[in-house]
Amino acid sequence: MSLRRLLSSSRGQFALLLSLAWGTIAPFAVAQDNRAPSDPPDGFVALAPVMRGWGIKAQRMSVEGAQTFANAWNTLEMQHDSREFYFNGLRIFMGEGAVAHGGELWASRIDVQKLLRPLLRPQEFAQEAQPVRRIMIDAGHGGKDRGTFSDPLALSEKQVALDVALRLEAILTQQGFEVEQIRTDDVFVEKGQRALMAQLAKADLFVSIHFNAAGNPNARGTETYVLTPARQRSTGDASTPIAELGTESGNATDAWNVVLGAEVHRALINRMGTVDRGLKRARFAVLRLAKMPAILIEAGFLSHEEEAREIASPSRRGEIAEAMANGIVAYANQVQAFQSTP
Repeated sequence: MSLRRLLSSSRGQFALLLSLAWGTIAPFAVAQDNRAPSDPPDGFVALAPVMRGWGIKAQRMSVEGAQTFANAWNTLEMQHDSREFYFNGLRIFMGEGAVAHGGELWASRIDVQKLLRPLLRPQEFAQEAQPVRRIMIDAGHGGKDRGTFSDPLALSEKQVALDVALRLEAILTQQGFEVEQIRTDDVFVEKGQRALMAQLAKADLFVSIHFNAAGNPNARGTETYVLTPARQRSTGDASTPIAELGTESGNATDAWNVVLGAEVHRALINRMGTVDRGLKRARFAVLRLAKMPAILIEAGFLSHEEEAREIASPSRRGEIAEAMANGIVAYANQVQAFQSTP
Protein backbone atom coordinates (compact mmCIF):
# COMPACT_ATOMS: atom_id res chain seq x y z
CA MET A 1 0.00 0.00 0.00
CA SER A 2 1.31 3.52 -0.83
CA LEU A 3 2.04 6.00 1.97
CA ARG A 4 -0.68 8.32 0.62
CA ARG A 5 -3.32 5.50 0.75
CA LEU A 6 -2.05 4.33 4.13
CA LEU A 7 -2.66 7.77 5.59
CA SER A 8 -6.13 8.06 4.04
CA SER A 9 -7.85 5.78 6.56
CA SER A 10 -7.95 5.71 10.34
CA ARG A 11 -6.88 2.02 10.29
CA GLY A 12 -3.98 2.90 8.02
CA GLN A 13 -2.91 5.78 10.30
CA PHE A 14 -2.96 3.45 13.33
CA ALA A 15 -0.92 0.81 11.46
CA LEU A 16 1.59 3.44 10.43
CA LEU A 17 2.05 4.60 14.02
CA LEU A 18 2.66 1.00 15.14
CA SER A 19 5.14 0.47 12.33
CA LEU A 20 7.04 3.63 13.23
CA ALA A 21 7.10 2.61 16.88
CA TRP A 22 8.60 -0.82 16.01
CA GLY A 23 10.97 0.70 13.44
CA THR A 24 9.63 -1.29 10.47
CA ILE A 25 9.00 1.87 8.42
CA ALA A 26 11.49 4.76 8.34
CA PRO A 27 10.01 8.12 9.44
CA PHE A 28 9.38 10.44 6.49
CA ALA A 29 11.59 13.56 6.32
CA VAL A 30 10.38 16.95 7.50
CA ALA A 31 11.24 19.85 5.16
CA GLN A 32 14.25 21.79 6.47
CA ASP A 33 12.73 25.06 5.37
CA ASN A 34 9.79 25.10 7.78
CA ARG A 35 10.89 28.49 9.15
CA ALA A 36 10.54 30.26 5.84
CA PRO A 37 7.53 31.41 3.81
CA SER A 38 6.60 29.42 0.71
CA ASP A 39 8.09 32.16 -1.46
CA PRO A 40 10.87 34.66 -0.68
CA PRO A 41 9.78 38.29 -0.25
CA ASP A 42 9.56 40.52 -3.30
CA GLY A 43 12.86 42.17 -4.09
CA PHE A 44 14.98 39.37 -2.60
CA VAL A 45 17.58 37.31 -4.50
CA ALA A 46 19.28 34.01 -3.72
CA LEU A 47 22.79 34.70 -2.42
CA ALA A 48 24.51 31.49 -3.57
CA PRO A 49 24.45 32.26 -7.34
CA VAL A 50 25.37 35.90 -6.70
CA MET A 51 28.34 34.88 -4.60
CA ARG A 52 29.34 32.23 -7.11
CA GLY A 53 29.50 34.91 -9.78
CA TRP A 54 31.90 36.81 -7.53
CA GLY A 55 34.12 33.76 -7.00
CA ILE A 56 32.80 33.02 -3.51
CA LYS A 57 31.56 29.57 -2.52
CA ALA A 58 28.38 29.04 -0.50
CA GLN A 59 28.51 26.44 2.23
CA ARG A 60 25.45 24.36 3.08
CA MET A 61 22.91 26.19 5.21
CA SER A 62 22.61 24.80 8.73
CA VAL A 63 19.37 23.57 10.27
CA GLU A 64 19.34 26.79 12.31
CA GLY A 65 19.46 28.89 9.13
CA ALA A 66 23.11 29.98 9.25
CA GLN A 67 25.13 30.08 6.04
CA THR A 68 28.75 30.99 5.32
CA PHE A 69 30.15 32.29 2.04
CA ALA A 70 33.92 32.22 1.62
CA ASN A 71 36.91 32.28 -0.69
CA ALA A 72 40.63 32.78 -0.04
CA TRP A 73 40.17 36.48 0.76
CA ASN A 74 36.74 37.00 2.27
CA THR A 75 34.29 35.29 4.60
CA LEU A 76 30.68 36.29 5.20
CA GLU A 77 28.62 34.67 7.96
CA MET A 78 24.86 35.22 7.73
CA GLN A 79 21.80 34.06 9.63
CA HIS A 80 18.14 33.59 8.72
CA ASP A 81 15.85 36.36 10.01
CA SER A 82 18.76 38.62 11.03
CA ARG A 83 19.96 41.96 9.67
CA GLU A 84 23.40 41.34 11.16
CA PHE A 85 26.21 39.53 9.42
CA TYR A 86 29.97 39.28 9.81
CA PHE A 87 32.35 40.29 7.04
CA ASN A 88 35.85 39.01 7.81
CA GLY A 89 34.90 39.20 11.47
CA LEU A 90 33.49 42.74 11.28
CA ARG A 91 29.88 43.23 12.38
CA ILE A 92 27.69 44.85 9.72
CA PHE A 93 23.97 45.54 9.47
CA MET A 94 21.87 45.04 6.34
CA GLY A 95 18.73 46.99 5.62
CA GLU A 96 16.60 43.82 5.62
CA GLY A 97 17.08 40.52 7.38
CA ALA A 98 18.25 37.51 5.38
CA VAL A 99 15.55 34.92 4.60
CA ALA A 100 15.93 31.12 4.39
CA HIS A 101 14.23 29.62 1.35
CA GLY A 102 14.86 26.47 -0.65
CA GLY A 103 17.79 25.42 1.51
CA GLU A 104 19.73 28.69 1.09
CA LEU A 105 19.70 32.30 2.20
CA TRP A 106 18.18 35.14 0.24
CA ALA A 107 18.90 38.86 0.73
CA SER A 108 17.33 42.12 -0.35
CA ARG A 109 18.43 43.17 -3.84
CA ILE A 110 19.22 46.61 -2.42
CA ASP A 111 21.52 45.07 0.19
CA VAL A 112 23.26 43.03 -2.49
CA GLN A 113 23.86 46.06 -4.71
CA LYS A 114 24.42 48.77 -2.09
CA LEU A 115 26.24 46.83 0.62
CA LEU A 116 27.60 43.42 -0.34
CA ARG A 117 28.82 44.43 -3.78
CA PRO A 118 30.83 47.45 -2.56
CA LEU A 119 32.35 45.35 0.23
CA LEU A 120 33.30 42.46 -2.04
CA ARG A 121 33.73 44.14 -5.44
CA PRO A 122 34.81 47.75 -4.78
CA GLN A 123 36.80 47.77 -8.02
CA GLU A 124 33.50 47.82 -9.91
CA PHE A 125 32.91 51.34 -8.56
CA ALA A 126 36.36 52.70 -9.40
CA GLN A 127 35.04 55.21 -11.94
CA GLU A 128 32.83 56.78 -9.27
CA ALA A 129 35.65 57.23 -6.73
CA GLN A 130 37.39 60.54 -6.11
CA PRO A 131 41.08 60.61 -5.10
CA VAL A 132 41.40 61.70 -1.48
CA ARG A 133 43.27 64.97 -1.15
CA ARG A 134 41.15 67.14 1.16
CA ILE A 135 39.31 65.85 4.22
CA MET A 136 36.68 67.69 6.27
CA ILE A 137 36.64 66.72 9.94
CA ASP A 138 33.51 67.47 11.92
CA ALA A 139 33.86 67.59 15.70
CA GLY A 140 30.28 66.92 16.79
CA HIS A 141 28.20 69.40 18.80
CA GLY A 142 29.87 72.52 20.29
CA GLY A 143 28.89 75.78 21.97
CA LYS A 144 25.39 75.61 23.47
CA ASP A 145 25.14 71.95 22.42
CA ARG A 146 27.36 69.90 24.70
CA GLY A 147 26.18 66.54 23.38
CA THR A 148 26.44 63.52 25.67
CA PHE A 149 28.29 63.82 28.95
CA SER A 150 29.75 62.16 32.02
CA ASP A 151 28.87 64.16 35.11
CA PRO A 152 31.24 62.25 37.45
CA LEU A 153 34.17 63.15 35.18
CA ALA A 154 32.85 66.59 34.15
CA LEU A 155 33.40 65.41 30.57
CA SER A 156 31.24 66.46 27.62
CA GLU A 157 31.03 65.07 24.12
CA LYS A 158 31.78 68.43 22.54
CA GLN A 159 35.12 68.59 24.40
CA VAL A 160 36.43 65.13 23.58
CA ALA A 161 35.14 65.20 20.00
CA LEU A 162 37.07 68.40 19.33
CA ASP A 163 40.21 67.01 20.96
CA VAL A 164 40.09 63.88 18.78
CA ALA A 165 39.37 66.01 15.69
CA LEU A 166 42.45 68.15 16.26
CA ARG A 167 44.61 65.08 16.89
CA LEU A 168 43.26 63.48 13.71
CA GLU A 169 44.08 66.62 11.73
CA ALA A 170 47.70 66.53 12.92
CA ILE A 171 48.12 62.89 11.88
CA LEU A 172 46.48 63.28 8.47
CA THR A 173 48.46 66.44 7.73
CA GLN A 174 51.67 64.51 8.37
CA GLN A 175 50.38 61.91 5.89
CA GLY A 176 50.16 64.60 3.20
CA PHE A 177 46.41 65.28 3.21
CA GLU A 178 44.81 68.72 3.26
CA VAL A 179 42.55 68.95 6.29
CA GLU A 180 39.69 71.33 7.08
CA GLN A 181 37.76 71.53 10.34
CA ILE A 182 34.09 72.38 10.89
CA ARG A 183 35.13 73.94 14.18
CA THR A 184 38.42 74.46 15.96
CA ASP A 185 37.02 75.78 19.24
CA ASP A 186 33.87 75.66 21.34
CA VAL A 187 31.33 77.12 18.90
CA PHE A 188 27.92 75.95 17.76
CA VAL A 189 27.41 75.06 14.08
CA GLU A 190 24.01 74.05 12.71
CA LYS A 191 23.85 70.47 11.45
CA GLY A 192 22.71 71.56 8.01
CA GLN A 193 25.67 73.91 7.70
CA ARG A 194 28.28 71.24 8.30
CA ALA A 195 27.81 69.34 5.06
CA LEU A 196 27.54 72.65 3.19
CA MET A 197 30.89 73.74 4.62
CA ALA A 198 32.43 70.49 3.38
CA GLN A 199 30.97 71.08 -0.08
CA LEU A 200 32.26 74.67 -0.22
CA ALA A 201 35.70 73.47 0.85
CA LYS A 202 35.61 70.89 -1.99
CA ALA A 203 36.35 68.12 0.46
CA ASP A 204 36.78 64.58 -0.83
CA LEU A 205 35.72 62.97 2.47
CA PHE A 206 33.59 63.98 5.43
CA VAL A 207 34.30 62.44 8.86
CA SER A 208 32.02 63.32 11.78
CA ILE A 209 33.27 62.44 15.29
CA HIS A 210 30.93 61.72 18.19
CA PHE A 211 30.71 59.92 21.54
CA ASN A 212 27.69 57.97 22.64
CA ALA A 213 25.41 57.65 25.68
CA ALA A 214 22.57 55.34 26.67
CA GLY A 215 20.07 54.85 29.44
CA ASN A 216 21.58 51.41 29.99
CA PRO A 217 24.81 52.02 31.96
CA ASN A 218 26.27 48.77 30.59
CA ALA A 219 26.08 49.88 26.96
CA ARG A 220 29.56 50.34 25.52
CA GLY A 221 31.57 50.00 22.32
CA THR A 222 32.13 51.59 18.94
CA GLU A 223 29.74 52.00 16.02
CA THR A 224 30.13 53.66 12.65
CA TYR A 225 27.31 55.02 10.49
CA VAL A 226 26.90 55.54 6.77
CA LEU A 227 23.86 56.89 4.95
CA THR A 228 20.92 54.53 4.47
CA PRO A 229 20.17 53.76 0.80
CA ALA A 230 16.90 54.94 -0.70
CA ARG A 231 13.94 52.62 -0.10
CA GLN A 232 15.48 51.06 3.00
CA ARG A 233 14.95 51.60 6.71
CA SER A 234 17.84 52.71 8.88
CA THR A 235 19.30 50.31 11.42
CA GLY A 236 17.29 51.80 14.28
CA ASP A 237 14.06 52.18 12.28
CA ALA A 238 11.46 49.40 12.20
CA SER A 239 8.31 51.27 11.20
CA THR A 240 8.77 54.07 8.65
CA PRO A 241 6.91 53.23 5.42
CA ILE A 242 9.37 52.35 2.65
CA ALA A 243 7.56 54.69 0.25
CA GLU A 244 8.65 57.67 2.38
CA LEU A 245 12.35 56.76 2.22
CA GLY A 246 13.54 58.45 -0.94
CA THR A 247 16.91 59.50 -2.28
CA GLU A 248 19.11 61.99 -0.42
CA SER A 249 22.13 63.94 -1.68
CA GLY A 250 24.48 61.54 0.08
CA ASN A 251 23.09 58.52 -1.73
CA ALA A 252 25.14 59.47 -4.80
CA THR A 253 28.16 57.96 -3.01
CA ASP A 254 26.45 54.91 -1.46
CA ALA A 255 29.14 52.45 -2.56
CA TRP A 256 32.12 54.43 -1.32
CA ASN A 257 30.31 55.38 1.89
CA VAL A 258 30.27 51.65 2.66
CA VAL A 259 33.93 51.11 1.75
CA LEU A 260 35.03 54.12 3.84
CA GLY A 261 32.83 53.09 6.76
CA ALA A 262 34.13 49.51 6.76
CA GLU A 263 37.79 50.57 6.59
CA VAL A 264 37.49 53.08 9.44
CA HIS A 265 35.29 50.84 11.58
CA ARG A 266 37.69 47.91 11.21
CA ALA A 267 40.65 50.13 12.11
CA LEU A 268 38.85 51.38 15.23
CA ILE A 269 37.85 47.91 16.43
CA ASN A 270 41.29 46.42 15.74
CA ARG A 271 43.23 49.22 17.41
CA MET A 272 40.99 49.96 20.38
CA GLY A 273 39.71 46.46 21.17
CA THR A 274 36.27 47.81 22.06
CA VAL A 275 32.91 46.08 21.68
CA ASP A 276 31.99 45.97 17.99
CA ARG A 277 28.54 47.56 17.79
CA GLY A 278 28.63 47.41 14.00
CA LEU A 279 28.71 49.32 10.77
CA LYS A 280 25.19 50.73 10.65
CA ARG A 281 22.86 52.86 8.51
CA ALA A 282 21.25 56.17 9.47
CA ARG A 283 19.85 59.34 7.91
CA PHE A 284 21.67 61.83 10.11
CA ALA A 285 21.70 65.33 8.59
CA VAL A 286 25.45 65.38 8.02
CA LEU A 287 25.22 62.09 6.11
CA ARG A 288 22.07 62.95 4.15
CA LEU A 289 23.41 66.28 2.90
CA ALA A 290 27.03 65.33 2.23
CA LYS A 291 27.93 65.19 -1.46
CA MET A 292 31.11 63.22 -0.87
CA PRO A 293 31.74 59.90 0.93
CA ALA A 294 30.80 60.50 4.55
CA ILE A 295 30.77 58.63 7.86
CA LEU A 296 29.72 59.37 11.42
CA ILE A 297 31.66 57.64 14.20
CA GLU A 298 30.42 56.99 17.73
CA ALA A 299 33.78 56.24 19.33
CA GLY A 300 32.61 55.16 22.79
CA PHE A 301 30.06 55.68 25.57
CA LEU A 302 30.40 58.51 28.07
CA SER A 303 27.53 56.88 29.99
CA HIS A 304 29.65 53.75 30.63
CA GLU A 305 31.80 54.29 33.72
CA GLU A 306 34.89 52.41 32.56
CA GLU A 307 34.73 53.55 28.94
CA ALA A 308 34.25 57.18 30.00
CA ARG A 309 37.40 56.99 32.14
CA GLU A 310 39.31 55.67 29.14
CA ILE A 311 37.99 58.46 26.90
CA ALA A 312 39.01 61.01 29.55
CA SER A 313 42.63 59.94 29.03
CA PRO A 314 44.53 61.99 26.41
CA SER A 315 46.49 58.90 25.40
CA ARG A 316 43.27 57.02 24.69
CA ARG A 317 41.95 59.88 22.58
CA GLY A 318 45.25 59.76 20.72
CA GLU A 319 44.65 56.07 19.98
CA ILE A 320 41.18 56.85 18.68
CA ALA A 321 42.57 59.50 16.34
CA GLU A 322 45.33 57.17 15.12
CA ALA A 323 42.81 54.41 14.42
CA MET A 324 40.57 56.78 12.44
CA ALA A 325 43.60 57.95 10.46
CA ASN A 326 44.61 54.36 9.70
CA GLY A 327 41.16 53.63 8.29
CA ILE A 328 41.11 56.80 6.20
CA VAL A 329 44.57 56.07 4.77
CA ALA A 330 43.53 52.48 3.96
CA TYR A 331 40.49 53.83 2.11
CA ALA A 332 42.54 56.44 0.21
CA ASN A 333 45.09 53.81 -0.80
CA GLN A 334 42.33 51.52 -2.03
CA VAL A 335 40.83 54.25 -4.20
CA GLN A 336 44.22 55.15 -5.60
CA ALA A 337 45.03 51.52 -6.41
CA PHE A 338 41.78 51.00 -8.31
CA GLN A 339 42.16 54.21 -10.28
CA SER A 340 45.75 53.44 -11.28
CA THR A 341 44.76 49.99 -12.59
CA PRO A 342 44.18 50.05 -16.37
